[in-house]
Amino acid sequence: MALRNTVAAEVIKLVTLPAALAAVCGTVLVPAGLAAVLAAGPPSAMASAFRSVDYAQAGLLVLGVLSVASEYAGSQIRTTLTAVPGRMPLMAGKLVAYLVVASFTALLTVTGAVLAARLADGAPPPDVDVAGLLRAAAYLVLIGLLGAVAATLTREVVAALGAALVLVLILPPVLGRVTTLADYLPGAAGARMYQQGPGLTPVEGGLVLGAWLAVGLAGAALAFARRDA
Repeated sequence: MALRNTVAAEVIKLVTLPAALAAVCGTVLVPAGLAAVLAAGPPSAMASAFRSVDYAQAGLLVLGVLSVASEYAGSQIRTTLTAVPGRMPLMAGKLVAYLVVASFTALLTVTGAVLAARLADGAPPPDVDVAGLLRAAAYLVLIGLLGAVAATLTREVVAALGAALVLVLILPPVLGRVTTLADYLPGAAGARMYQQGPGLTPVEGGLVLGAWLAVGLAGAALAFARRDA
């Protein structure tokens, strides 16, 4: 009961945060528009939808960061810790609240991208790769969770978002020019869950991303439990 109340409170705080609402709307609308533009060219509707997912990563990272770090911008975290004294139940509540909002956002994003691409394509509707779309949605949720981990460790919106964006979007293409180890960075590995390409399979990519998250969550939980507010 206590955890459920904590999750409910955290969901309400997250969905009433203007920046979080902007992140959700942008995450859903931008890929849909991009998928429509891409589908007007050579790529098929499904290929256009999958390509547009790449641009939804930033929105989920922002949502993950805000789900934790927004309270550190002022003194609200002290109030929250007073209302929920247990550090681990509070952290669990924040993460579950993020997962609820992010799952809805990710599913809406991939669905909107497919619908927009198919409308713009104008060709007879192809078979929808439901499994691939679900993997893409799962990737978006998990990559945003990395943002929540970074926010728990840094306790600052800008620092957490910068670190997450560098790790997920900037380092893979830069390091990929000099070493294949870049394939094991969380963004590059996780993208194999829904993208075809050399290297890791979808299962392997998911496992690598899961390992990054497991280590990050363990470190974040330890830091959150031991540090002052």
